[in-house]
Formats: sequence, C-alpha cells, structure tokens
Amino acid sequence: MLPTLYLSGDWVLISKLNRRGKGIEVGDIVAFEHPLDAHINDGRMGMTKRVLGMPGDFVTLRGQGDTHGLSDIDGDLNGWVVQVPQGHCWVEGDDLNWSRDSRVIGAVPLALIRGRVFARILPWRSRCWFKNPLKEVDQSVLEAVD
Repeated sequence: MLPTLYLSGDWVLISKLNRRGKGIEVGDIVAFEHPLDAHINDGRMGMTKRVLGMPGDFVTLRGQGDTHGLSDIDGDLNGWVVQVPQGHCWVEGDDLNWSRDSRVIGAVPLALIRGRVFARILPWRSRCWFKNPLKEVDQSVLEAVD
C-alpha cells in the first residue's frame, strides 16, 4: 500500500462497523484476513488494500503480468476484464508493481473483511484521516460535455 501505508511502523484505526463488507464502497481502504490463511492460522495474517470492485462490477487486470502471477499458457492477462463474483470484492494495492492483491489471490470474500481503515495514528507526524478519493460525477458537468 505504499505510499499510503507502510508495512511496519504505521498504526491505523479500523472501523468494525464495516465488518464483512457492510457499507464498503469502491475506493475505501479495507483490512481483511488473507483468504489462503484464514482457515490455517485462525486468520492471523492480515492484509490492507484498496477496494476497486464490488460484487457484479467489472475490473480490468493491469500491472506486469509475469511478475504478479498473471500469466497463463496463452500469454499475459494484462488488459483482461473480470467480473467480481457475488459476495466478493476486488482489492489492489496502491503500488501496483509490488502489490500482492486480487490479481494474485483472486477476489476476496466479503466475510473476510475486518473493517474499513479510516485513520493513521502513528507515527505521530504522519497521522491523518483516510477519505475515499472517489467522488460522484456531477450531472451538470456531463450535460455540458454533450
């Protein structure tokens, strides 16, 4: 999640009101249990990523396919469109070149979401609120373009 969050040293606040995907929207940062680790170690391995797709949404695979496990027999999957299955969300890290996210582990079940990350509290000099960077399109702007 660089540059938004660092692997070590950042302490964040997580809203438990958004457990299991309740009220989560595209653009939110969520904390969730790693899907491949949830049943092995009682969900001790957590991940933090940004939501890019909710159930039924279409997402385009992007990034460097071979370095992220996105290659198959026919070649690179970069640019393919995938529909997010019901009960799942699509998450990606802010640093696409190094992120291990839905492009590798697949869509994340909403039941594994621990909550929405809404603030960084430590280190103190870097404390901030995390707001969803996406805004709804103003209809008057769209009409002006036509």
